Amino acid sequence: MAVPINTIGTVLNSTESGHKVKVVDDSNNTGGFLIYDWWEGSDGPNEQGAFDCWVQDTYTLQSFFDEAEWIIEWSA
Repeated sequence: MAVPINTIGTVLNSTESGHKVKVVDDSNNTGGFLIYDWWEGSDGPNEQGAFDCWVQDTYTLQSFFDEAEWIIEWSA
């Protein structure tokens, strides 16, 4: 399954309450993708207290999500 871009997903199997994730195409700036994730009370440096990771391409993006083993319900 392809990872949706610019869509918020809820991580259903997270230990963090209200865990959300969003992937942003950052190819114009960095050539890759930014992966933001946050939850209730997170204190990351980004909007909504999100933390971020960066991956270089769609293959690495898919590998990131495969490795995380998150079960995600993506918003419509």
